[in-house]
Amino acid sequence: MNTAATVAGGKTGAGVIDTIARKELVELLRDSRFWWTGGIILLLMLIALFLGWRQMQRVDGEHAAARAVTYQQWLDQGDKNPHQAAHFGQYAFKPVSPLAFIDPGIDQFVGSTVWVEAHKQNEFNFRPARDATSLQRFGELTMAFVLQILAPLVIVLLGFSAFTGERERGTLRQLLSIGVKPTQLLIGKGLAIIAAVGALLLPVALLGFIALGFVDDQHADAKNLYLRSTWLILGYAIYLTGFIALALGVSAASSSSRKALIGLLAFWVVNGFIAPRAMTDLARIVSPTPTKAEFQNGLNEARKATFGHDETHPAFAAFRDEVFKKYNVTRIEDLPVSFRGLTLRKDDENGYRIYDEHYGALWAIYARQERIRAIAGFAFPLAALRPFSMGLAGTDTFHQNRFATAAELYRRQIQTAMSEDLIQHHKNGDNNYVSNRRLWEQIPELEHKIPEARTAIAEQSLNLGILSAWMFGAIAFAVTAMRRLRPL
Repeated sequence: MNTAATVAGGKTGAGVIDTIARKELVELLRDSRFWWTGGIILLLMLIALFLGWRQMQRVDGEHAAARAVTYQQWLDQGDKNPHQAAHFGQYAFKPVSPLAFIDPGIDQFVGSTVWVEAHKQNEFNFRPARDATSLQRFGELTMAFVLQILAPLVIVLLGFSAFTGERERGTLRQLLSIGVKPTQLLIGKGLAIIAAVGALLLPVALLGFIALGFVDDQHADAKNLYLRSTWLILGYAIYLTGFIALALGVSAASSSSRKALIGLLAFWVVNGFIAPRAMTDLARIVSPTPTKAEFQNGLNEARKATFGHDETHPAFAAFRDEVFKKYNVTRIEDLPVSFRGLTLRKDDENGYRIYDEHYGALWAIYARQERIRAIAGFAFPLAALRPFSMGLAGTDTFHQNRFATAAELYRRQIQTAMSEDLIQHHKNGDNNYVSNRRLWEQIPELEHKIPEARTAIAEQSLNLGILSAWMFGAIAFAVTAMRRLRPL
């Protein structure tokens, strides 16, 4: 089909753009490359959607069953000293984000279960990645992977010859000679590619929205999920629109289709595979995290300043004198409350400050590393899109930190309840005091919902801004390349 003949006929402005877009879309639909690549991508997205949904449902079911079991064990632990009950503890299970079937994020690498016990803030255990096969460690097929890596490749294949092909066929000179403006060509071809790519993505997006209607809203209400999904779509739309602009701009600036394809594929490789790893390594160098041994040693050294169960510790004697002064007594036996309960509560409070300081510093390091990685997004957008996608899906470091904080507050709730029971009911000198199920039932089962969408959006505002800046930069590059376009 001759492009110049198609747009000729006195049309101007929007009419010319509409004609170009229609003509380009027809040609794309006639191109076997579109059907082969588009069909494969659509199939992969449907498979990824199904596998992600099944995995999310399975893990969520396992966690629900495990939560019920561990809480029942807490209730059925029998009569015992409240402090022994605090050491008995229970497991806390991180709820699976309902949007994890789109982007599982870091969940399989950081663990989802933490042991809640007296005096100690534990790390998360049972990382699925540890139990994965060699093939699984190479990478899993997810919706995020298809949209972040494979969809841009389709755009590259559709757009690399958009203008070089016109030049090589000799139709570009004809188009410009009849008064078609370069920007009209750019917009028309861009709209055609957007329509073609949208035709592939729209069915999957609709299936995803339908799937959300079957999600149990125990961990997030429907409004929250749909709002998060809408912002997810917006983020990916910005990402893919930028790639469309980049492909058209490179095609306009290149002297041949071969050079355009090589340049775009080189960018695709760096964006998808090299830049993310390089920035991760750079972030670790600039803002290194302590090893597990170093972190634990730091906690242990800080804990030495507290007395724990050591009654010979100077801090213990100082606290005892403080209690005596407060209650105007000289012996533990004369205290109107349990000194044992008071010391346990005091020791826990000292530990809370230490854990808050050390874990707060660790999470701050993670946050700095994420900001460093995001800088690359100005040139390579996947560095900004990936954390944005995980953040809106509820599977990033921020959401992991939120649950870790909730689990720690739950642990402190248990500790406080057990110590207060001792303070009020244990008699000094009585080594046989026990409590029962009525006390255990005062501790509710841990419930945690993922934060509201606006919280996640605010947390990802930097990445969204970087992603948007890259898209506008790609559009500006395409417009500049079109203005310099020569038919040769």
